[in-house]
Amino acid sequence: MTLLPPTPAQQKRIDKELAPDPEVRKQDIRTLREWLSKQPHLPNHIDDAKLERFLFNCKNSIERCKLILERYYTVRTSLPEFFAARDPLSQDIQDCFTTIECVVLPSLTEEGYRVTIFRLRNPDMEKFSVQAIVRRVLMQLDIRLLEEVCLSNIFVLDLEFYIFNGGGEELHAHLNKDILPNEWGGKAGTFRELNAAWQEKIEKNRDWFLRDEKLSRTNEKARLLESKASCVMMEFEGIQGSFRKLNID
Repeated sequence: MTLLPPTPAQQKRIDKELAPDPEVRKQDIRTLREWLSKQPHLPNHIDDAKLERFLFNCKNSIERCKLILERYYTVRTSLPEFFAARDPLSQDIQDCFTTIECVVLPSLTEEGYRVTIFRLRNPDMEKFSVQAIVRRVLMQLDIRLLEEVCLSNIFVLDLEFYIFNGGGEELHAHLNKDILPNEWGGKAGTFRELNAAWQEKIEKNRDWFLRDEKLSRTNEKARLLESKASCVMMEFEGIQGSFRKLNID
């Protein structure tokens, strides 16, 4: 099993933080539908379940959800190197499964967070493709968007080929060790088993990925002027964010 559902205690925490009144949620979705009807450049196949996931991940903020929907579909069109050629059976994606173990742990943390671990499996740089790795990670995120909700994410990067590290013991102070891979003292299964389970899941969703590659795109010719201005602002905000991250001595 790649993604286990929340325990009753975890679900209670999730509902407490994010689940609004059902009638409010229905009204929020109607509001988003009305907004989408005025955005001719965005896809028209977005169902209510997906809108609900977006709302959940946006902490029930309608305005933030509009922005994220805009970015979600725009970036899929503007960055084909990451959002095209997503056939799970293609050679570069298959090589990626043997190069990098990208493991989404089946169980949530007690707080309702999802843990993802990245681990280099084969240090042979001949098979190392950054673009394929990013595509593979984004494919996993797409599946998660369709199947689950969680309060937040924790990402762990294991660099054992390059620097000394003490394995997973350090994580036991922060996470319930039972949810970790066997090699790190947990009970979730081995890294290879978890990686193989995600490979199988992605391959089983091959038809969805091939179909989504054609449907989840913006029609830039139909984009309204005000939406173009919004895109410019998104790019500007991204540049601003990059500058804010720089520390200049």
